[in-house]
Amino acid sequence: MKPEEKSALKTAGATAVVAGSIAAILGNPVCWAAVLYGTYRMGKAAYQKAKYDAKLKEKSQEDDSFWHV
Repeated sequence: MKPEEKSALKTAGATAVVAGSIAAILGNPVCWAAVLYGTYRMGKAAYQKAKYDAKLKEKSQEDDSFWHV
């Protein structure tokens, strides 16, 4: 599994669990639709962010310290 797919799965899964538990308590079909839509959007956003921003930063010459505080 690619890193961007793992990121999307983790984010969408967490969103689905939290929002799904709230929607289960309310029991309204509109809540379930909102859970599905929100889970899709969160997963898609996490996938795109991981896919396009997955570049390693080069170490600059000025920053040669080991610990960043």
